Amino acid sequence: MDENPTPQTYDVVVIGGGAAGLSGAMALGRSKRSVLVIDAGEPRNAPADHAHNYLGREGVSPFELLEIGRAEVAQYGVEILSDRVVAVSGEVDAFLVTTQGGRRVMARRVLVTGGVVDELPDVPGLAQRWGVDVLHCPYCHGWEVRDRRIAVLATSPLAGHQALLFRQLSDDVVVVVHDGDEIADEELERVGAIGVRVVHGTPQEVVSDGDRLVGLRLADGTLLERDAVVVASRPHVRTDYLRPLGIEATPFEMHGTELGSVIAVEPTGATSVPGVFAAGNATDIAMILVASAAHGVRVGAWINAELATADATRAAAQRREGFFERGAWEERYSGDRVWSGRVNAQLAAEAPSLTPGRALEIGCGEGGDAIWLAEQGWQVTAVDFADAALARTSEHAAQVGVGDRVETRRVDVRTFEPDGETWDLVTSHFFHLPDGGMPDVVGRLASAVAPGGTLLVVGHHPGDLSTGLRHGHATFMFTAEELAPALPEGFEVEVCAARPRTQAHPETGEEIAVTDAVLRARRVG
Repeated sequence: MDENPTPQTYDVVVIGGGAAGLSGAMALGRSKRSVLVIDAGEPRNAPADHAHNYLGREGVSPFELLEIGRAEVAQYGVEILSDRVVAVSGEVDAFLVTTQGGRRVMARRVLVTGGVVDELPDVPGLAQRWGVDVLHCPYCHGWEVRDRRIAVLATSPLAGHQALLFRQLSDDVVVVVHDGDEIADEELERVGAIGVRVVHGTPQEVVSDGDRLVGLRLADGTLLERDAVVVASRPHVRTDYLRPLGIEATPFEMHGTELGSVIAVEPTGATSVPGVFAAGNATDIAMILVASAAHGVRVGAWINAELATADATRAAAQRREGFFERGAWEERYSGDRVWSGRVNAQLAAEAPSLTPGRALEIGCGEGGDAIWLAEQGWQVTAVDFADAALARTSEHAAQVGVGDRVETRRVDVRTFEPDGETWDLVTSHFFHLPDGGMPDVVGRLASAVAPGGTLLVVGHHPGDLSTGLRHGHATFMFTAEELAPALPEGFEVEVCAARPRTQAHPETGEEIAVTDAVLRARRVG
């Protein structure tokens, strides 16, 4: 058995299986992405019995919601792993994710949604009742404590805001200001105007009787009987496992006070490290559950879009590499006949005005142009970089009786050097290179033209893109005007034009208008 198996690769590894993580996984799974969700089983809302303001799932248990979510994403092939991520390294398209349980997987992209922990004020008994009757959000828990006795612990600048919102739900709200903390005078005025009481001094403990909250033991020893305590936690996102990538938690501040930490992201959810994204409370401490879920979907969609673009870019590069490399053309010319065998239109239009001599034909393919030139009295050197093409040219030339006038050579025109050999006509028809590579070819071909000789270069004009015939070839096409500056001194341009013609569409057979880029130049010196 292989002790070090090759890690499995996923399109996306999602760290954290809460609402944001599962929602992001849903968007990705439904887009047929391979997704692994790694979840440590410590959802931030675990202490709460119910989740609220989640349309369609109002009042659902957080764990039931996650169970439903896991079952739903599994329908789309998303895998769930119960484990804790301890390290992420590597780079875009090749991240290595390592878990506490020893699992190692590769990921093209990483989505971070978990690891948020609430830091609570150091008041004895407070943490034990967190999520039960020690609350923080009026939208998450407020309705459940309506018309009850509520205390708001003023441990942050949010206390005045919380008091305003909970006062909408109850007539009995008291703000308890901790020693060393202050509420702005305007906030005090506002809460006082709506009937909120204020007491000062750090509470000594949260008092409970079994499973029932009794109230707060205040600094002076008195008991403030309450049914709920409201406090602003300081959520912090865990990023220790992301440090190998250079990602650190960023302080979240309001009114000059640090209220927690988050992972800084762009609107797409992208972090400072290419390929690593984050969503939910890991990026914004104010998101309620449904907002985290929505953010997860949004960021998942952005990740899918980025992967789709990367996939298409890679496919285009592979297509380009194959299209312009010898192996692809050897295979192409080893099957059925590719071309019509007829002379290209612009060669037939230009060559009759020339006196036959020696001709160099670039990219001869199956020999249509070379054979036609030989039939007009030219002695032709037909070159291609595919041996299969040269074999077909020689065979066809022999079949029509001009084998003695057609010589074949294997040449890669991208590195072609004539070494002093010249021809009276150098012709290239529909030889294309991507990304502006043709001017260099024109310079090479010009060096092979004899004094008084002619260079003829013909290609697909960019205007053909409108016909759909050259779909995907935008970077290959050129105009004659783009090639003319590559001619060395001593050449006189005779034709520099875009010539229309018609041809049958290869799929429909319908006659369509196309345009050839035609550059003809004579060597005068």
